[in-house]
Amino acid sequence: MKDLAGEPFNSVRPHISIAKPSRLASKTTRTHRSVGSLLEGKDFEPFVEELSASFVRVHVADIGGEIDRWIREIVLGLNLDRGALAQIDAKSGKLVVRHSWSRDHIFKLPIGLELARPAPWFNRLLMSGRTLAFSKVSELPPEFFDNDWKTYRRYLPKSNVTVPIRIGAEVVGAVGFGAVRKERTWSPRLVRRLELVGQIFGNALERRRAVEENTLLRHELGHVSRTAVMGELMASLTHQLNQPIAAIMMNAEEIQNMLDSAQPDLGHIRAAVGDIIQDDLRATETIKGLRSFFRKSEAAKTPLNLRDVVVEVMRTVRSDALFRHVSLTFEAPGARMLVAGDRIQLQHAILNLVLNAFDAVSEGEGPREVSINIGVDKDQITAAVRDSGNGIDPAMIAQIFEPFFTTKPKGMGMGLAIARSIIKAHGGQLSARRNRDRGSTFEIRLPALQEKI
Repeated sequence: MKDLAGEPFNSVRPHISIAKPSRLASKTTRTHRSVGSLLEGKDFEPFVEELSASFVRVHVADIGGEIDRWIREIVLGLNLDRGALAQIDAKSGKLVVRHSWSRDHIFKLPIGLELARPAPWFNRLLMSGRTLAFSKVSELPPEFFDNDWKTYRRYLPKSNVTVPIRIGAEVVGAVGFGAVRKERTWSPRLVRRLELVGQIFGNALERRRAVEENTLLRHELGHVSRTAVMGELMASLTHQLNQPIAAIMMNAEEIQNMLDSAQPDLGHIRAAVGDIIQDDLRATETIKGLRSFFRKSEAAKTPLNLRDVVVEVMRTVRSDALFRHVSLTFEAPGARMLVAGDRIQLQHAILNLVLNAFDAVSEGEGPREVSINIGVDKDQITAAVRDSGNGIDPAMIAQIFEPFFTTKPKGMGMGLAIARSIIKAHGGQLSARRNRDRGSTFEIRLPALQEKI
């Protein structure tokens, strides 16, 4: 079966990857007419280079805006009226319009329009990986008018090309360009070139999807790692909760005994009630901290005082340090140490380093000392976790941050890898070194956030 330009509907084009630098990359603007001449003329290769390079250079978060820009450039360059890109929705598995642009006074395809329900023939055609090109509406097959005409007569252009977008062999979307005001013909060469444009869009969408999936995987691994960390801390956390609960019970019993006496001491009763309130707040704060630590949520970067973040970690590991007979100290300047970050993620990273230090000092027979120090180095905030253990084997320093690498018999090998990924996602660095005297130091460096005056 062939399209209206004489090209096979099911022609499969090779995956495109342009590695050499664009000869037009230095041009930040171009006329719409030149885009059209490049698409239809002999100098198509420079256009492909520039289109591919633009998606390589742009930040992943801006890929959507770059797609919008190029749809507009192609529509205007070919003297068309409208363009749109649809993607497979992750939840429904259906083609849904995600990018759309049209000239003024031209009705554009609405964002969020699902194609399968109102236009099953059109949807099946694209999902099968075939290109649709028509110069006149009358050239469309009877199946279109039987199934899709009621929906598309509102949107239908007089001439249109819609090409599937593939990632490998999988159809992940489609991009279309249409003339609404007047009919036009589509040469086989132009149809093939628009198919190539669709594949370049597909490469950009694949890049964005890969980053999103990596981010999701990091969040999932982080949640699993936090669960494992809480398992390690269960004894000390139970102790943290048992202390205020036992104190509440003691004060409640004391109040009951005083109320049974002939002349209750109201001053002592008030003091005991105050103690109960304080102990209740202490237990509540511990539970709230656990809930937030376990919560699976998107990272939300806000201004944070790194000192406060470390203090919360100290509160969490305080009982564990006592159980392990570890001397834990913390030093920080009095000034606020502001960074932009997600509180739970930074707590997780620092907690992993502290527990790693606890394990290191528990292996040897010397002093069990762990210290956390916060400081400022130029425009960076540093947090160093130092231990008095046996020290890192120099041959292993290059490996310790790799996923699943561990020297612990029951270790997951994910703690340091996740900690580094968290710090890296915050624009910082996590490094490790063997101390000259004994033990090791893990240092976090984060960009300092300037406090507004």
